Amino acid sequence: MIRKFTSTICSLLIVVLLVGCGRKSDGLKRAPLVGLLTLQGSPLAGASVEFTPVKGTLGPGAIGVADADGKFQVISSRRGHEGIPPGEYTVRVSLFADEDGTPLDPEATQADNPFAYEAIPHPYSGVGSPLKVSIPEEGGEIEVDVPAKLIPPRKMK
Repeated sequence: MIRKFTSTICSLLIVVLLVGCGRKSDGLKRAPLVGLLTLQGSPLAGASVEFTPVKGTLGPGAIGVADADGKFQVISSRRGHEGIPPGEYTVRVSLFADEDGTPLDPEATQADNPFAYEAIPHPYSGVGSPLKVSIPEEGGEIEVDVPAKLIPPRKMK
């Protein structure tokens, strides 16, 4: 649990830190993408969504954070380029919650929230997520639905 939390926060931090390095083109064509993140069909607010390219898809993948309505946009480079290279992706979803089940801000740290836990069940929050999407050349709108319930908070004794 702590390892997953640290891994996701580190991934987000690396992307955020590297965004400040400028916006010089890396030569990849990107498609505009607007997404809706849902949990069993209902909008999922505050979760991060990570797109990992499947073999044959160019680029480093992309990452975004769902707003209060579950809508998200992505950046797909270390320079903060918006959009995503067309192709096939595995999608991983992460939502950390405080010990009482309250979702935490994606910028929250484990040091400030030592009892936080991943509220999205495995395998959807893991590297081997079964969630897949195909991004066409023209981009567009997609919906990523996690077909599971959130993991409830643990009972404190």
